[in-house]
Amino acid sequence: MSDNKPGLLSRLKNSISSTLTSAVDAVSDPGQEVALLLDDLATQIQSAEKDLHQAVVDRKMMERKVEGFAKDEAEWGKRAEQALRLDSEDLARQALRRKAEISIQLSETRIALAEQGRLVESMQVHVATSKQKLKMLNLRRGTLMAQARAAKRGVAPGQLGDGGTLSRMEAIENHIASLEALNEAHAELSPEVQDAEIDAKLAELEGDTRVDDELAALKARMKAQQALPSGSSDS
Repeated sequence: MSDNKPGLLSRLKNSISSTLTSAVDAVSDPGQEVALLLDDLATQIQSAEKDLHQAVVDRKMMERKVEGFAKDEAEWGKRAEQALRLDSEDLARQALRRKAEISIQLSETRIALAEQGRLVESMQVHVATSKQKLKMLNLRRGTLMAQARAAKRGVAPGQLGDGGTLSRMEAIENHIASLEALNEAHAELSPEVQDAEIDAKLAELEGDTRVDDELAALKARMKAQQALPSGSSDS
């Protein structure tokens, strides 16, 4: 009678172990993990499309700002000329100072617009590429799930069920990482943009000296126009 006890305990232990193993396998189904990963990638792409839409909107807003600053710059130049006609050099100087401030804003906004344009183009390429690859992966969703389950059962590379599952999983993860990297695409400026920023700062440092030069040039131009014989026109 006592000889049967170890056998009974052993069978009970094996039964519990088998139940626990089945439960773990059910929770960590590699095929389901592949499906969830593909669904997560689809969600990432949808989020990237929303970011792309906002980036396009931001670009359009910058374009309007450039147009507005260019218009204001020309308007303040006209006001400076009008002030000189009224023999008010102080008002002309103030107008040219305001024009210089707007010129700096115009330059900075053009730099930002160029960078935004490059960001939009990069995002468009990444989103389009990711959507195409996700479409191809979804066509093979069932096969990938089966291959992932076979890999968990210990199928060796080159045998039935392997089919490069790990490499495909790495590719999916790389696509997700590339989408996340889009948020950092604008963090680094190109050398050309950096040079343009330096030029803008130097122009700002020039301050009133540049205004004085422009005022003198405006005076000379208006004086030359007044010296023209009556009936003659500007060339």
